Amino acid sequence: MIAVQHFGSISGGKDSQAVLCKMVERIERKGLEAFGNTPPRFLSADNGHENPITLDHIAYLDDWLRQRVGLRIETVSANDVPGLTDAAAFARKRAMLREEWSKEKRRTRHKGACNQRRAAWQAGAITRAEWTAQCDCPVLVSPPVPDHLIEQAIALLHPSGIPFLDMVMLHGRFPGTKTRFCTDETKLVPIMHRKRPLLDAGVSVIDWIGERADESPARAKKPPIQSTRHPSGARQVLYRPIFRWSAADAFAISARHGLKHNPLYTMGMSRVGCSTCIMVKKRELRAWAMRFPAEVNRVREWERLVSLVSRRSAVAGTPASLLPAPTVPGDPADHGRATIDRAIAWSRTSRGGRNYGLFLDQEQREADEHGLRCDSEYGLCE
Repeated sequence: MIAVQHFGSISGGKDSQAVLCKMVERIERKGLEAFGNTPPRFLSADNGHENPITLDHIAYLDDWLRQRVGLRIETVSANDVPGLTDAAAFARKRAMLREEWSKEKRRTRHKGACNQRRAAWQAGAITRAEWTAQCDCPVLVSPPVPDHLIEQAIALLHPSGIPFLDMVMLHGRFPGTKTRFCTDETKLVPIMHRKRPLLDAGVSVIDWIGERADESPARAKKPPIQSTRHPSGARQVLYRPIFRWSAADAFAISARHGLKHNPLYTMGMSRVGCSTCIMVKKRELRAWAMRFPAEVNRVREWERLVSLVSRRSAVAGTPASLLPAPTVPGDPADHGRATIDRAIAWSRTSRGGRNYGLFLDQEQREADEHGLRCDSEYGLCE
């Protein structure tokens, strides 16, 4: 039995591509002895919400990897994990929805000092009774949902085969900044599903991860190497080999190997995974909408479908929203969320969303007449 198995996660972005290059370099320099005499495995999670260009780029990397060292990239999916997005998961959701939607729902909207007291209770500084005794926050009451809306939602709650859409339908909402189940449940869980049999069998796993400290303050706090003990006694190690690198370093190692970068990086995108990511930037959203109208149409249809299986939007008759309120200013009357069309309209404004920019109108006219130019946040067009 093998003692350790190395894995590389491939997203189609610059950082995972840089890690791929480092792993290939190690094989060519030291052979498989550097990986415990066992070929490393490369996993890519397809959640059905990627830009087709990213999927094509992963196929390109797979071909390069095969020609270079005779290895392949394995595709994983949430659909591979029993009970996650399958018929059984939807059956549970349908049963739960019928029971919950037929009852009145009450929810207290805590705010201000009450939130501080709740935090104190959670920290153990005060009792729950002391917190609730001073709570005078408004209670939101949702009456039972009409039967015809319940039946409509139940009729829609069946697997589509698209992991991201199915996960959203099961949650009854799109992910948000504090509930990013998009990454956890459509990427990390199916990848872990491939590794768990090895860990259960006592085989240690070393994950090579393309995370860099300068991406965010949260990532900067992570250590370059983390290790945890599995119940079987095996070790699961998270190894961040490019942790101290810059984005330029990541592009440079691919250039040394003659590898092309994901074309989305020259189309104004800083993120090349989901199309579009819930954390999209304003400028990036505008470029995405101009370049990929078919993707906009898909998201618009998904918002419509999800609205029908979400209690709040089904009753209100409003679409659900892919983009969370902290990302795009939305409608205050609709919990601050904005539909994709409202978000795109906002992306074409300046001065805090109050005015439409003249330069943006000119950009659109030039794009219509001559096509969109190379546009890179990382200076790849120079």
